Amino acid sequence: AKNVKVLILDEPTASLNDSDAKKLLDLLLQFKERGMTSILISHKLNEVSYVADRITVIRDGQVITTMDKHERAFNENEIIKAMVGRSIEDRFPKRNTTIGDVSLEVEHWNVYNPLNPGKKICDDINIKLHKGEVVGISGLMGAGRTEFAMSLFGKSYGQDISGTIRINGKEVHLNTVQQAIENKIAYVTEDRKTNGLILSKSIMENTTLANLQAISNHQIIDPDLEIQVSKNMVAKIGTKCSSVFEEVNNLSGGNQQKVLLGKWIFTEPDILLLDEPTRGIDVGAKYEIYTIINQLAEEGKSILVISSEMPEILGICDRIYVLSEGRIVGEMLGSEASQEAIMTCIIQNQKGARTS
Repeated sequence: AKNVKVLILDEPTASLNDSDAKKLLDLLLQFKERGMTSILISHKLNEVSYVADRITVIRDGQVITTMDKHERAFNENEIIKAMVGRSIEDRFPKRNTTIGDVSLEVEHWNVYNPLNPGKKICDDINIKLHKGEVVGISGLMGAGRTEFAMSLFGKSYGQDISGTIRINGKEVHLNTVQQAIENKIAYVTEDRKTNGLILSKSIMENTTLANLQAISNHQIIDPDLEIQVSKNMVAKIGTKCSSVFEEVNNLSGGNQQKVLLGKWIFTEPDILLLDEPTRGIDVGAKYEIYTIINQLAEEGKSILVISSEMPEILGICDRIYVLSEGRIVGEMLGSEASQEAIMTCIIQNQKGARTS
């Protein structure tokens, strides 16, 4: 509308599904034909490779390299090596999977939109999580994935919520976030900057925020203990920082995400709901987050991963549920799943909904 000559886009597809992202990228190519210059900032290598004439890799505030498509074709492995400073042979670290007993059962779960009481967001959802298992929820944007996770976490989203939750075979009622935490459930939000972290506070303050009683005596915080547990968490999950007193705002996206994970790991949960755990971070930081997820699973934790990136879901999950328009429309083992199989479940459900 402003007839601009230069358009700068910062992670423009972060909240888009693959189809909408492709439309936006094709639009950039149309702009290019009209003589407009676009600068695309993205961690999604397939997107920059698709539209860019040149790719510049920046790491730690410095230009590492610039690649020109007209000189030779882009190589994703070379881009990754420039981004992280080393080669990554496998983007998804291997894990020794030992699946235990069922830890979480959700049956006939229904949730209505709090702003539109007649609109059902979650429609008769039934899922199970086992100890030591990483389970994925895949689906298009707007399918109800985040709303489902938040409704489980102390009914922090929705109204007229009905259904049954069992933890280790025992029915529980999680009507508040505190009750969810007390029942060893943690929810890592998809929006770390707004809902997950207090950016102006230190790593230490953010780490202990959800479990202050663990560092308190008669409701008085023990500062030495708070420092120590924060240092231990930084060491455990590999957060790169000058000290635990550093403000979270000064950290990279990947290290902010580690602080957010550390905050909830400190609550000692048995069940973790991870909503877009690698959104907006580079490929090296993603690998480190996947490693942390694997460690948690090997400790016997049950992990539910919500992600818009199908390769991520396929790469780290033992089992996958497909969610479409608030309903579970498919379930498959990670070893047998594919992007085509997931999309087929979604498309068939949408067709069925239209014909009915």
